[in-house]
Amino acid sequence: MSKNITTAIFMLCFCVVTSAQSIQELIDMVDQINLELKVAELSGEQSTIITGTSQTITSRVHSNNDLAAEYIKEQLEALPNLTVNYQNFNTAGKNVIATQLGQTNPDNIYIVCAHYDSVTTYCADDNATGVSAVLEIARILSTQCLDNTIIYALWDEEEVGLLGADFYATQAADSTNGNTRDNIIAVVNMDMVGFDGDAPGTPGDNDFDIDVRPYANSLTIKDDLL
Repeated sequence: MSKNITTAIFMLCFCVVTSAQSIQELIDMVDQINLELKVAELSGEQSTIITGTSQTITSRVHSNNDLAAEYIKEQLEALPNLTVNYQNFNTAGKNVIATQLGQTNPDNIYIVCAHYDSVTTYCADDNATGVSAVLEIARILSTQCLDNTIIYALWDEEEVGLLGADFYATQAADSTNGNTRDNIIAVVNMDMVGFDGDAPGTPGDNDFDIDVRPYANSLTIKDDLL
């Protein structure tokens, strides 16, 4: 999982950092123990402190994941330079959105995201790993002075039709009634990054996938990573 995160940080540093430690120093800040702890807490394997008390996240199914949402919100609120809010989009669904404003080009937006809902209990890989990755990237980059804006987004109701991400995208693209369409430069989506499906020592083990749409920006980012 740390390999996927270091790749994401490497890419984001080229895009958003204006004055910071070297890229390698930022990559070296990735904490494998912290990543594993967040996965354990999100999947209910380990209790954690939420709203000031010790609690266990027993479910992230969309109909019963308020505790998981509050955990994510509190984790982000504990970091510097972030503005954190819920984005409610139906009677139960809510995204968790943290914004780190860029100092030079605040209207240029990069999104680092993952869905936090699940199809059943536990679901460590799908998608506690992705949420843990976003939280770790936010922990590292929130201390940096950035050229461009980063939005750390945790989507709800992905498992029932991408509802949270779809709502956000619709709002961001809305240019009616005097609204300004968001200038989103790139999106890095972290999904099931803990296990690649290949047994240890077999071909493909420790590889990671870069999935892109055939758009110029996406292809350029993919080529830079390769």
